[in-house]
Amino acid sequence: MDMFKTGDVVKILIPNVVNAGYDYRLTAPADLGSFVRVSVMNRPYIGVVYGIGDSALPPEKIKNTIDVFPEHLSVADLQWIQKMSNWTLMTPGAVLRLIVNVPDAFSPPRMEQLYVYNHDDKIRMTDARQSVADAFASNDNDAMSISDIQNIAHVSGAVVRGMITHGALIPTVARRRETDFSQYQYHDMGNVTLNAEQSAAAHEICTAIDNGGFSVYLLDGITGSGKTQVYFDAAWRAYSRGASVLLMMPEIALTAQFMSRYERRFGAAPVVWHSNLTAARRREIWRGVLRGDIRMVVGTRSALFLPWQNLGLIVVDEEHDTSYKQEDMGNYHARDMAVLRAKIAGFPIVLASATPSAETLQNVADGKYKCLKLTSRFGGASLPKIETIDMRENRPTQYTLPTDADDAAPRAGYLSPLLCDAVHDTLAAGHQVMLFINRRGFAPIVQCKKCGWVAQCPDCSVGMTYHKHLGKLLCHMCGRTMTLPSQCPTCGNEISYRGAGLEKIQEEVSIKFPTARTALVSSDTILSRQALERIVHKMENGETDIVIGTQILAKGHHFPNLTLVGVVDADMGLFGTDFRAAEHTFQQLFQVAGRAGRGDAPGRVLLQTYQPDHPVLTAICDGNRDAFMATDMAARRVAKMPPYGQLIALIIEANKESTLKNFCAALAAAAPTANGVKIMGPIAAQIYQVRNWYRMRFLVAGDARTMLQPFVAHWLAHVRTPANVRVKIDVNPQNFM
Repeated sequence: MDMFKTGDVVKILIPNVVNAGYDYRLTAPADLGSFVRVSVMNRPYIGVVYGIGDSALPPEKIKNTIDVFPEHLSVADLQWIQKMSNWTLMTPGAVLRLIVNVPDAFSPPRMEQLYVYNHDDKIRMTDARQSVADAFASNDNDAMSISDIQNIAHVSGAVVRGMITHGALIPTVARRRETDFSQYQYHDMGNVTLNAEQSAAAHEICTAIDNGGFSVYLLDGITGSGKTQVYFDAAWRAYSRGASVLLMMPEIALTAQFMSRYERRFGAAPVVWHSNLTAARRREIWRGVLRGDIRMVVGTRSALFLPWQNLGLIVVDEEHDTSYKQEDMGNYHARDMAVLRAKIAGFPIVLASATPSAETLQNVADGKYKCLKLTSRFGGASLPKIETIDMRENRPTQYTLPTDADDAAPRAGYLSPLLCDAVHDTLAAGHQVMLFINRRGFAPIVQCKKCGWVAQCPDCSVGMTYHKHLGKLLCHMCGRTMTLPSQCPTCGNEISYRGAGLEKIQEEVSIKFPTARTALVSSDTILSRQALERIVHKMENGETDIVIGTQILAKGHHFPNLTLVGVVDADMGLFGTDFRAAEHTFQQLFQVAGRAGRGDAPGRVLLQTYQPDHPVLTAICDGNRDAFMATDMAARRVAKMPPYGQLIALIIEANKESTLKNFCAALAAAAPTANGVKIMGPIAAQIYQVRNWYRMRFLVAGDARTMLQPFVAHWLAHVRTPANVRVKIDVNPQNFM
């Protein structure tokens, strides 16, 4: 029987950032969590019934609901929304907006102008046009609107219009079809045999699923140990019992290798939820999950906010990955909110990683999480040998471009003789090489040799990076591009390029290994999953000898013939201002090292460094992760940094410096005091200007037992925020820029 009847006044939560619920009169019976359509200031919204109305308004002032739908969120989901709001200090409406993020989910498919990709057209394929082709491929070649094409392919309207004119895109007026999700019915194909460690881990998780109730398991396995097949076992157990399953992973881990592994195990392709879906596909998946027609999804962090029915298991793969921290539409950590959701609804959750985060390891130490270890590589492959190259003693040699190049002067190299010898020997043996440098572009600094002028973004307080393949300067904060000047705009003298990005490493490789076939992998060169898969396919087929890449290469890939990994600049992340710098550097380098020696041939990893005795690097070489993390966490305990303390950052932004400083002064003056709470700031943010908005920061610190959220909420409630000021709240921040 419905909880509320027609005519009752109820509180409706609206998916926007400014509300905690408005009162409406029901036009049909409803339950807590029922989806309804209402109007707010003549704008339609899909909201949910959130509780009993408490309005003091006279009855004639209370609006009626427009529609009441049979679909609903569970009471546990409503509790999760409220608790997530309390923790992140987002409003409940802002949390609901993460769930109700498909505006036309309750409307029938509409007629609209769509386009299909003409595979037979012989148009010349530029990078932008290839991105359009990839956008169609990533959406099963369904018809797409112009806005979908631009958003998914990240191209301009001019590119799309040009392809329409040429006939590469064919217009069609059609109604979006409803997908039949009956094909997404899964079976355990029985084609995987787990080893003893894997079987023991899978059995424990499956037993927890059978018993019911909340529990958290850390699946702590070295790279290549077969963690995926263990949590596939758990996923099948929950699915076969009628529950829904979410397999959550970082965007860059959604590879064709994973998809094919999934299909081999379960007999059908996965339903995939990520940022590059068409509006129609998002609608179909959202509705399919809401109706219970879709019960298993592989997705990025936003998949957590699908309207799940009877969710019975969440797996967070690569749980340490920083991409689980959302910093755009509200600040939350998807891993932590997944644990919260599992706790409220009462089901198990699995966190998988070869390099678990400090927070997760501490929860294991405290007995809150159960640790399941996988200590050997699946199939008997051995771990690679990891060594450092002391760059103080092994200086890179110079190289010179061909005589017909614009600049044939000798150039500073970045690859040491020892690394070059190892590359030569590896190629001679018929094996493949990966060179890792986590810096995009060709040169991060463009500077005048005489007057010192530096190319800087006019909208952000950061330098612009020279990207050779674009032939332009690019701001990595706002994406602005500028033409590379032929000479210094201040004094007219010659400009120079300082530092090295992966394009510069490719240039050096092309001179020192002229017959080697190379490939670049970064977010600038890989604009779609299909583009990445083309490179992966070439690696698997032996069509690439040396792959040069950024962190996109650090995880999720299995190349059996890759036996050498060279890290060009292992020192890059060691000395950041973030207290997590050492942890993140260890995780990244350990993951990169794990790409080597995954087949029959043994692997080797060489770390170029000027700090060979640094604790991070010695721990990696010794394979002693636990000792390193114990030392790192002991330092945090002394400093009362997470996980032994709490931090909340307040990032204040304004479009005028005077407004920013005046508001920060008012906020500082209104700061309350409390035992065990310390307020630091305001100080200028490390990146003071972004997209012409000026930024300052406060940092609120407390010990692990102190609840800082009520303190911060009370503080902000006593200061009026001007319309041209933005206040962002970041609980336990990952980014201190």
